[in-house]
Amino acid sequence: MKRFYLFILFLVVSAGASAQLTTCAQTLRLANSTYEQGRLHELPDLLAKCLESGFNQQEKVQAYKLLTLAYIYLEEPEKADETMLKILETDNYFTINKDIDPAEFIALYNTFRTKPIFRLGVHFLLNSSQPNVAMFNPISDGTGKYSYKIGVGAGIGGELPVNIPFLKNRTTLAGELNYLTKSFTNQFNSLSPNGISYATSTGVETQNWISLPVMLQYRLFKKNELSPATRWMERLNPYLSLGVSASYLLSSNTSVDLKRTGNQSIDLQTVSLSLQREKFNLSALASAGIKSRIASGFLVAEVRYVYGISKVNSASTLYDNQVLLNNYKLVDGIFSLNSLFFKVGYVQNFFNPKKLKRKK
Repeated sequence: MKRFYLFILFLVVSAGASAQLTTCAQTLRLANSTYEQGRLHELPDLLAKCLESGFNQQEKVQAYKLLTLAYIYLEEPEKADETMLKILETDNYFTINKDIDPAEFIALYNTFRTKPIFRLGVHFLLNSSQPNVAMFNPISDGTGKYSYKIGVGAGIGGELPVNIPFLKNRTTLAGELNYLTKSFTNQFNSLSPNGISYATSTGVETQNWISLPVMLQYRLFKKNELSPATRWMERLNPYLSLGVSASYLLSSNTSVDLKRTGNQSIDLQTVSLSLQREKFNLSALASAGIKSRIASGFLVAEVRYVYGISKVNSASTLYDNQVLLNNYKLVDGIFSLNSLFFKVGYVQNFFNPKKLKRKK
């Protein structure tokens, strides 16, 4: 019996909620009819209850828009400002329709800040890193080479839209804090005096970095610049960016072995290179990417090239690692580090709509 009463109560509550939704939908239709008939003074009282509880987001926006129009025509600018602000707070992505909306409504909309004030997000990174050798002095006859390997990373980022008039106000200042691993191979092939190869030393170096890149992004297109045939590019929102990156080395290790022809090889060993590496590094970067709107933010995909400006090591410590020198006959060149990155992430928009102050 108790379950029966609970079931009846559930039906009553559900029916009441459904009735309220139906009533508010009817109220919105009545409000539209009242507005068209010019009975503008009736709208605030008519919509008050459902605005407090009953309208969904889309219906709230429609109701506040009716009130804003009413207050404009009733010459009550303060109330029109209040309801326009309610529209923007209810739907951060509300936009005007220049073909339909009254000129007075468009003019009022343009007096408000409607764009996001900043963005925050997370991202993941893949990188391919390759040393750029400036000088190489081997300890024996032979040839050496570096080869790229794949590293990974993750980080957080922030974006701040900035207005630069000569760049058509389409720029964004972006910064990141990343944890990265970079890896590459150092191989040296030792030759005897008659030019015959007798030993090959191979080290796979893995570096762990904290990086802080700062970039200026430039949006390539705006909606009104695209033809109907190319309107699809707006959804991709392509951009280019330039910037610099400061990095701090946490650790560096190499896994090294030595293969000798006709003689015993030396097994793989992990050797620390942290003391032979510079802690701070400066790089320049350039990238191209897209920001595709998803929910209340953007899915970001980017290809980035990072060019090492400062060297990762120095001549003063080049021969300090005795294990590599004596056991594996392996020595570094003086090099900077270049990397190609692929980034994917998501940034969330944050809004704070407000009435803009008039310029004097």
